[in-house]
Amino acid sequence: MFGFVRRSLNAIGQETIKVAQMDHSPWKRSMTLAQLKSQEDLKGWIVGCDKDIGGFSDAKLEITKNGTGRFSGHLSLDLPDNETVEKSGYAGFRTKTRPSSIFGTPVWDTCLYEYLSLRVKGDDRKYFVNLQTDGFVPTDLYQHRLFLKTPGEWETVLIPFKDFILTNQGFIQEEQVEIFRERVKNVGVSIIDRVSGPFELEIEEICAVNTGPDPNARPEDDD
Repeated sequence: MFGFVRRSLNAIGQETIKVAQMDHSPWKRSMTLAQLKSQEDLKGWIVGCDKDIGGFSDAKLEITKNGTGRFSGHLSLDLPDNETVEKSGYAGFRTKTRPSSIFGTPVWDTCLYEYLSLRVKGDDRKYFVNLQTDGFVPTDLYQHRLFLKTPGEWETVLIPFKDFILTNQGFIQEEQVEIFRERVKNVGVSIIDRVSGPFELEIEEICAVNTGPDPNARPEDDD
């Protein structure tokens, strides 16, 4: 009870600061959603894979000596001796849902931003970016392929929010409902390419960004 009250008071304080710091322009360059640069950052993430239901894949999330996050492990397509498990070979990580207050579950309002930006370095495996909103169906997930142009090198990947596809339990939904941009609850990455073997993806931060007043400018070009 006391924890709930404390979180509510903190939320009130944060909202007051936001209002006080508002300028006259609705445009913002970027908003950081999550980082993986320190052991403290690591506490805000959760990792899962088919091993959680009896499968044989393994996955871990750690901070490297260079101060970046590293999601790595090994995918296995082998099925356990359990008739209720029909598929395996998946792993992922996402931000933890933050504790609620009198204002509800803390969320990110991404309406003023055009892209989701990920600073990553990966291999040639197939990864997906996942967004979960505080919507009516808890199992709904918005997904988009994480296309890497330079595997093995750091790069910034920009994904338009409008391009995320609604899925549920791994299936693309026939009726595509627009993402609830005002209430993004969690963000994460998964690997579900159905290929046995090792994988490794380094990640530094995930942000909501705009390209800038100049549509040809990159986010990092702005001060």
